[in-house]
Amino acid sequence: MKIENMRKFFLLLVFALLFASCKQHTATVDQVQYQNIKLDSTLKVSADPKIEAQIKPYRDSLQAQMSQKLCMASEDMFAGRPESLLGNFVSDLVLAEGKAFCQEKYPDIHPVVSYMNRGGFRAPIPKGEVTVKTIFELMPFENEVVLLKLKGSDLRRLMNHMASRGGEGVAGMRFGIRKDKAIKCMVDEAPLDNDKTYWMVTSDYLADGGDGSKSLSKNLQRVNTGIKLRGMIINHMKKLGDEGKMATAKLDGRIYHAK
Repeated sequence: MKIENMRKFFLLLVFALLFASCKQHTATVDQVQYQNIKLDSTLKVSADPKIEAQIKPYRDSLQAQMSQKLCMASEDMFAGRPESLLGNFVSDLVLAEGKAFCQEKYPDIHPVVSYMNRGGFRAPIPKGEVTVKTIFELMPFENEVVLLKLKGSDLRRLMNHMASRGGEGVAGMRFGIRKDKAIKCMVDEAPLDNDKTYWMVTSDYLADGGDGSKSLSKNLQRVNTGIKLRGMIINHMKKLGDEGKMATAKLDGRIYHAK
C-alpha cells in the first residue's frame, strides 16, 4: 500500500474510532439553571490591582478623548421621516465635506447630492455640548465615504426606494411622496433628468446596496475616499466649534408628503 493511501486509511480509522467513541458516551441534560446579571454601576467586580494598574492609563486616555468638546448644538436633533433635523444636518454636512474633498483631490468630480439612511443614525445629537462620544453614539460603524457616478434613471429608482420607506436623509435633492412613489424629483434645483449623470456622496454600506439601496450598485463609477464617515462628521463639527459656530439644522421640505 502506498504511503498516501496508508495515511488516508489511518485517518479514516481514527475518525471512525472517534465517532464510535462519541456514540458510546452520550449525556442527557435534565435541568438548566441560569442567572441574569445586570451590567451597570451596581455590579461589583474585584479586579486584580496589577491588571487595573495596566488598564487605567488606557481607559483614562480613551475617556479624555471621548469627552473632548467639538461644538454646541442649538437644539435637539432627532432622526425621522420624511425628513428630520438630524437627517438634514448629517446629509448637508456630508455633501459639503464631499465637495471640499473633491475640490482638493478630484477637481473633475462635482458632487451634487448626498444620501444617508435613517437606520444609520443610532442616537440623536442633543442640544448643548457635542463631544466625540456623541458622534460615536450617533454612528458607531466603521463606514467609509464613497463617491458614486449615477445615471439619472438609477437616481430616480433610489428616490422611489426612499419614498417607499417614507423618506431618508438627503441633501441636494427634493421630491414628494405619493402612494409610495417619488414625484416632482429635483436635483440641484433642476428637474431630475434620466439621461444625465450625477455624482453622489454616500457611505460604502449604501454604495454596496445595503438597506435596500440596490440601484447604487449599478453606478457608472465609484471612488473610495478612504475617509471614515464618523471622522468626517467629527472634523466638521470641530471646525464649527473652532469658528464659534453652532451645529444647527432646519426642516425645508426636501422630502414631503404630496397630496
